[in-house]
Amino acid sequence: MRTLGRILMLGAAATVLLAGPAMAQQTATGNAEVIKVYEQGTLTPADIRACMRQDQRLVDQEKRLVAYQQSMTTYRERIRALEADLDKRRKQIDGTDPAAVTEYNTRVERHRTMIDTFNDEMLPTLDQRRDQLNKLVSDYNARCADKSYFEEDWQAALAELGIADPRPTKSGGK
Repeated sequence: MRTLGRILMLGAAATVLLAGPAMAQQTATGNAEVIKVYEQGTLTPADIRACMRQDQRLVDQEKRLVAYQQSMTTYRERIRALEADLDKRRKQIDGTDPAAVTEYNTRVERHRTMIDTFNDEMLPTLDQRRDQLNKLVSDYNARCADKSYFEEDWQAALAELGIADPRPTKSGGK
């Protein structure tokens, strides 16, 4: 999801702006004066920095979500291993030995508690984290994706934030 929005934002087609909107910036390049026009749909330098920061937050949150999913997989494997152990012990238990029955019942209770924890705590947390990530992606797409920007502003934002250019190619600005 985020990757599509990122590609849309990062690969925005070069556009020449001819009409003057609410915000403009003048720069001198050699003998010619270039006027940057920030129309609606054109990211300002501050917008670019904000989008880059949000992209970094998205990447971080995606990594944390993947790590959480991996911990859930590990936990689920522990539940399955305990279940297999219980099946094996059930076939071997001496029902006349109160200590063996108590030990077996303790393991059954531990298995039930692990299942409850997985279903009642871990799954809702996963859903909540996915929802948060989806909201961030939607916000990112609305604010950053498919927008125009000036290459000079992009490069300045990269330098200011001290990050590598995340675009698949070194083009895409105005």
